[in-house]
Amino acid sequence: MFGGKTYEILALREGRWTIEATAAHKELAQAEAAKILAKAGIQGVRVINEAKGSIDRLKPEDILFEKMKPKTEDKVFVQDIDDAPVCHAPSELFLGEPRATVNRLFRSYLDKNNLTATELMHAPREIKRLLDEGTMLFSAIGKVATFQVRKMEETSVNERRDVLFDFVNKINARAIAASNQKIPRIRVDGFNEVTGGIIATAPQEHRDHLIRYAMSVELVENRSFLGKFGQLMEWGWKAEAPEIFQAIDIFVADTLYNVDVLRDLIGNPRELGTALVTLLCVAEGRPIGDPTEEEEEPQELTPEHRDFTNRVFINLIADGKLPESQDVLLDRVRRQLEGLSPLSRGDREEEREVFLGLLDKLIPDIEIIGGPSMAQAMTARQSTIINKGGNKGMREAAETMLPTLGDPGRKTGYLLALMDSEVGQTYLRNDLETLLDKMLVESQTVNHLIRDKLPPNKKMAKVTSIYNHIEKSNLPAQRKVTLTERLDELLVSYITDGKILDKLDNPEKPLHVRALMLVSMVQPEMLPKGKASNLARSIIVRHLRRPNFEDELVAGIPDPSEKAKTLRKFHEQLHRCGFFG
Repeated sequence: MFGGKTYEILALREGRWTIEATAAHKELAQAEAAKILAKAGIQGVRVINEAKGSIDRLKPEDILFEKMKPKTEDKVFVQDIDDAPVCHAPSELFLGEPRATVNRLFRSYLDKNNLTATELMHAPREIKRLLDEGTMLFSAIGKVATFQVRKMEETSVNERRDVLFDFVNKINARAIAASNQKIPRIRVDGFNEVTGGIIATAPQEHRDHLIRYAMSVELVENRSFLGKFGQLMEWGWKAEAPEIFQAIDIFVADTLYNVDVLRDLIGNPRELGTALVTLLCVAEGRPIGDPTEEEEEPQELTPEHRDFTNRVFINLIADGKLPESQDVLLDRVRRQLEGLSPLSRGDREEEREVFLGLLDKLIPDIEIIGGPSMAQAMTARQSTIINKGGNKGMREAAETMLPTLGDPGRKTGYLLALMDSEVGQTYLRNDLETLLDKMLVESQTVNHLIRDKLPPNKKMAKVTSIYNHIEKSNLPAQRKVTLTERLDELLVSYITDGKILDKLDNPEKPLHVRALMLVSMVQPEMLPKGKASNLARSIIVRHLRRPNFEDELVAGIPDPSEKAKTLRKFHEQLHRCGFFG
């Protein structure tokens, strides 16, 4: 590093080599490779000189060290997890984070058997097969119970295990009950016909489960994750009932835990940074690739189109119909960002540049894509880039992140999101409060806070967006007051020192122009309610109290229709900024 020789450590997972880590010395690289080989799911490791081309086309002389795990060791296992949400009823396992935990725990088993977690929990035959796997289910439940009892009072691990096994029995009983209802097959009667029939006839409390059961019956016979994904997109393309999309979203989210589906979606990018940017594009519902080269959407998209599956998926994401699938993609980005694999194959400076590009995607403005957990992942990656570990490294990472964000809105959004994260609630709270004060409270003027050359209206709107974001945050009430009052004071000084209202209310301008400009100043997105807004409001009220104000307002407009249009617009803006209560 720093111009020296770098050795790359490759790991083989599911038949694909990826860069797992790097080292400055060959001996260190071999020692690290041995540790990586011991991990579950790793089939082999290699140490190579820093690759100049694709790692998939290495020559024998490029490989300095290689060791493969014996086939007998490559067995199905329960994955480690870092948390498990508490469930109070078996039905909670079908939805959200509990089901995501099932996906992570049984990833090896599900991939080997080409099953989604939802199929597993709805097909009696598959539940029985899992129960026959011996200690696998017992091990998984033990891991979950250990995490859950830490969040529960007066409950032991053994007691929680018993509850979770009871959940499994009830899920199995419900799947058997659904199978006994002889629901028509989708492949025979059609997707909309079968799901529509369930919606029309099933009791409300059983409707969602029966829809998922009917879909599972078809999907469980498709022994390919790519095939399942394609089938789900066909159903999503033709789905008619809005409530059906929740079920489609659940199954789609399950398929996105499989690497083959992800690889088909985003291709096989050479670098992790490129892969994460592509995943973010997909999560936003934007087409992948260069928009100048993107093939136009066909007027009538049909299953015969070569990109049908991916196009339908992108469209459904963009339409807001697959929110859980979107969350799975963002969580994938978060986990990779928080990990140790390098974002680029270049040096430390290139790694930094790739990270800055990711920050532009993740923090486009004041809102953070992925929320607090993503803010923590960004900070963890920054600590890796500056090569500082532990709590001290995270503190320094948060501080050094701010200059790279530039815009004060982005900085505020990042700090507030990080405060709501696990590390922000514990180790970094005081440091983040100090950074927030340094940026907002200690700024002498609006121009000190916003150093970009922006017109006054954009500067005021930027300060107002920060004000509103603080108001919506989870900060204590008094802390919000302290920060927002300071921002209001900065706006008052900016308006008075710059004589902005005098310029807007210049008597040489037509009254209707002056009035509309003044009212625009007190719109919610321009100035928050407070001292700064009241400066403009007092002038507006003074005008409104003038005799025959409305006649004077449009006196300089010759066209009667334009007069009416101007009055209507003026009243709409007055109403929007609260003049009529």
